[in-house]
Amino acid sequence: MSYLLIFLMILLYSFQTLFCKQFSDHYPQGPDRASQVFCLLESIFIALMTFAFNGFRVHISLPTLGLGALNALMLFTYNTSLIKASSRGSYAFMNMVLLFGGIIVPLIYSALILKEPLAWYKYASVVLMLVSFLLMNLKGIDLKGSGLWYYVFCILLFISNGLYGTLMKIQAVVKPNESREMVMLTFLLMCIPAAIGVFKKETSPSAIQEDVSQKPVFQFNRKSLIYLAASLISAGLAVNVLVLCLPLVNTVILYTVDNGGVLVLASLYSYFLFKEKFDPAKIIGIVLAVISITILSV
Repeated sequence: MSYLLIFLMILLYSFQTLFCKQFSDHYPQGPDRASQVFCLLESIFIALMTFAFNGFRVHISLPTLGLGALNALMLFTYNTSLIKASSRGSYAFMNMVLLFGGIIVPLIYSALILKEPLAWYKYASVVLMLVSFLLMNLKGIDLKGSGLWYYVFCILLFISNGLYGTLMKIQAVVKPNESREMVMLTFLLMCIPAAIGVFKKETSPSAIQEDVSQKPVFQFNRKSLIYLAASLISAGLAVNVLVLCLPLVNTVILYTVDNGGVLVLASLYSYFLFKEKFDPAKIIGIVLAVISITILSV
């Protein structure tokens, strides 16, 4: 049952990624504005959906309140660093770093705090997954001209992506009956910086020249609205399935399989839907990721 839930979670997160890309590509005001709008609407939608899944009840203890606030900070740091890093250097290297963080930070917490031991071959499978991340992103890695701030934002992505998942697990251990409240708090608090990003007045010379202030804050066409709805529903369901998986599965296995599975599916979507050509390194990386997932699932 637990692995069926993990498969569903991976599928939903991969749909979120796919539909979010389509939303960004079709949003009339461009990808940067699309990212800000999506971040705000995602925060509101996931909080409301989780509230409904929780039976429209809320019970928040002090530990959950503190962890929710800290996780909202991690989510804000992740979203901000993602935008900043992607505009300063190699997207492939940045993607590899954040994926490493999503596995290594929870692994450290699991080994040192939770004392969740794994068989040696499963640790080897985690290493295999990290190698697969490198191979799948190898073609696009180009660090020429990357300044200091690019690496700073990559480090922040590593930390924030890892801590986001780790804090979700900590809360599930400390107050297991308030895991959905944790999700609600995280995303509701994220609404504040997200709203500031959406509604703040643009002061850059290019924005002033284009008279962006006269444009509607939310501007959708039919395609962008459909892809937005699909991405939000996928994201909301995925987070709530994650809540169900957290107490059932070893932390390292959960996040390794999740990150690897989503990346493999995203690569397959790119190949079949967007006709992306695979080089040998990427093919080997996908094969290694599938082998790693298989071993971890045994």
